[in-house]
Amino acid sequence: MNRFLHIVLLSVTLSSFSQTKVGDIHFNDIDVFEKAELMLNGAGEIERLYSIGLYLDFEVDGVEDGLKVANKDATMALTIKTISDISYDELTGIIRNGLERATDGNSYLLEDQIRDFLKLFPKNISKYEIFKIVYTNDKKIVLYKNKERLGAVANSLNFKQALFKIWLGDNPVDLNLKEDLLGTYDTNPILGEWKAYDKETGVAINIVQLYMIKNNVFGSIQQMLRQSERDAVCYECEGDDKNQPVEGLVILRNLKNKNEFKYTDGQFTDIRNGKVSDCQIWIDEDDLNTLNVKYRGGGGVHQWKRVKKSQKDNREDFRTVKF
Repeated sequence: MNRFLHIVLLSVTLSSFSQTKVGDIHFNDIDVFEKAELMLNGAGEIERLYSIGLYLDFEVDGVEDGLKVANKDATMALTIKTISDISYDELTGIIRNGLERATDGNSYLLEDQIRDFLKLFPKNISKYEIFKIVYTNDKKIVLYKNKERLGAVANSLNFKQALFKIWLGDNPVDLNLKEDLLGTYDTNPILGEWKAYDKETGVAINIVQLYMIKNNVFGSIQQMLRQSERDAVCYECEGDDKNQPVEGLVILRNLKNKNEFKYTDGQFTDIRNGKVSDCQIWIDEDDLNTLNVKYRGGGGVHQWKRVKKSQKDNREDFRTVKF
């Protein structure tokens, strides 16, 4: 995640993001876990005990991907919000029973890690507590209560796989909840990563991440695609942007919603000359993978293409190539 976006996400209150409501509980559509920005894939409720949301940075095709998600060695998170009074023994009992189901009765093989994980939970649990279970790419399971980091379990890929199977595996605690978590979440179609192109030559320039703050759309440069421009600085920019690295620079600001597919009355920063212009962006309903970007002095409508999962994977592969 780029530097600016990381700072913004950490400094803005959680209520600033667009949210999804499950019963009486709201989940942020975008949240930050251990410095990783993840998107809500789905959320549901169980037995009026708790609501839970699944956060990922990759796409799933639906319920059939439950085991794929649980087994994947990638950063992901579960946010659990208690919606009734529940004791420590009840909550840890739910987790233990879920692990027995997830491992076909073989949870004893993970007993040391289970104990290390369960002892992180506080003995006193109140209604409307928020617990975040985060698996990081360095193979740690990290537990938060509200904003407090309670601790971590190291070397925990096998334990993580069993833990996530409580809700995503072949024998989950609740089939309807599994469907809620894995049913592909329909987020705002404007958001995500977009590849921008030079209008005259058609050559791709950079990848821009669109995100929301207080219902307005912003966009920052995730990556310059020409390797010689990876360390470029915007010398022509003005104000706080002057002499800042281009990667991480916010080039779209304060775009306001006009309808489901269009945002207007924002500003665009041209990194070539530092000029800031009025702009608007929109998607045609019959082509959700093309973002139209129009700004004053831009020579007409620019068309950016959505970066899909396979393209992201290829991009990471490309970045490892040495020339």
